[in-house]
Amino acid sequence: MRSHTDTPKTPADNCADEYLRNREDQARGRTKRKNLPFDFYKAVYIYVLGGLTGTVWETLLNLMRGRGFVFCNGSIASPFNFVYGTGALVIILLLRNRDKWWQVFAIGSVGGGAVEYVLSFLEETVLGTRSWDYSHKLLNINGRTTVPYMLFWGVLCVFVVFVVYKPLDRLLESLPKKAMKTIAIVLACWIAADMLLTLSALVRYSARAHGFAAHTALGELIDRVFGDAFMKRRFPAMKF
Repeated sequence: MRSHTDTPKTPADNCADEYLRNREDQARGRTKRKNLPFDFYKAVYIYVLGGLTGTVWETLLNLMRGRGFVFCNGSIASPFNFVYGTGALVIILLLRNRDKWWQVFAIGSVGGGAVEYVLSFLEETVLGTRSWDYSHKLLNINGRTTVPYMLFWGVLCVFVVFVVYKPLDRLLESLPKKAMKTIAIVLACWIAADMLLTLSALVRYSARAHGFAAHTALGELIDRVFGDAFMKRRFPAMKF
């Protein structure tokens, strides 16, 4: 006697099984796309893209406001704005696996405001300067960020994650790995050297503003090469 488990499957059963297998394959495909690896090399490209976009945006904004050309890269030897590059990295690290727009908006708003606040606090603590002060703006938080700006960060995060990052991530995955890694290492070395040079010049710029003379040959060299006129032109928003 044949058991009920040996009953031949009907065409309807076969269709149902095929449907379930397709759903499982689709789910695995979504998981694979969702969990594309995020490594050091991708982080470099995200920083570069975010920093360069920020520089171009701020430059165009100043031109549209009739202020003429203003250096907006926030560095000496690269076009990558540190604030925007760091913001882009934080956005992607926090939100790259989020699929719901409202989650991206909420986390992006809080995260963007937090980045802006922390960077402003660190600048004032370490250098004694402030590159932005929103004390006169509506709903500001200690003058370091504002609620409207945080909402803007949220909208920006939705755009970056769903319109820019996901296609960019797939593009980076399709590129030759060796070439991508080599270029990323070169860019990382450039960024690191620029950060070291910029920070050294900013420390001496702040020290001179507070009446502290250089006590080393390196400090004297920095003062000669990156004098007050140069630094004021490159960092016009810095206020002591």
